[in-house]
Amino acid sequence: MKILTWNCSMRFRDKIDHVLPMKADILVIPECESPEKWKGKNEEKGIHQFIWEGDNPNKGIGIFNMNDAIQIRVHPSYNKLFRYIVPLEVSGKENFILFAVWSQLAKTKYESYIGQIFHAINYYEELLEKPCFIVGDWNSNKVFDHIKRVGNHTTVVKLLQAAEIESGYHFFFNEEHGIETKPTHYFWRKKERLFHLDYIFASRAFLNRMKHFEVGSFEEWIKLSDHMPVMAEFV
Repeated sequence: MKILTWNCSMRFRDKIDHVLPMKADILVIPECESPEKWKGKNEEKGIHQFIWEGDNPNKGIGIFNMNDAIQIRVHPSYNKLFRYIVPLEVSGKENFILFAVWSQLAKTKYESYIGQIFHAINYYEELLEKPCFIVGDWNSNKVFDHIKRVGNHTTVVKLLQAAEIESGYHFFFNEEHGIETKPTHYFWRKKERLFHLDYIFASRAFLNRMKHFEVGSFEEWIKLSDHMPVMAEFV
């Protein structure tokens, strides 16, 4: 099973062909347009299901099921107050919870971005007890811990570690948060303005089955987006 996330910087319908060769089973795509914008083009791309959440039809979060052996549905406990952290039920050969993430500004700076994720993981505490993934553009890193939030990056990481959920990147490459060697975001698309903001967190049972993890390169992807695709493969 392969899971991929990529903040596509809008118009994913014109960019999906760049990720299809990676053969991911599930795509979590922040800054994706609504299904209405595709005008049926999604039916030509082997998409089994297309779930979308957002307020702006040009820019929400898309979840794509590319494998007809699995089914995805929005979990009935979904609370739209946390933008955007969408809990989904995935069923098939194995069942698990998938949180699709594109963290946003809130009404206050104190509760924005990682603050939204902090609120969500507390609200969905019972779902975290199930096998799960938390995937997407967090807009967060330990280097921003100095910004006063209701819960900072380190706090969230520790809460998830207590639930035996960790970042696939850090697990695979044996790196610490805040000193990542492979950036996922280039601010203003400048190579010197590099950050690691996009994640695939997973329950320990999945991490122990992780076969491969990759982050796209600046040279290959920067013309398409300021974010790089991130993909994990599990056996």
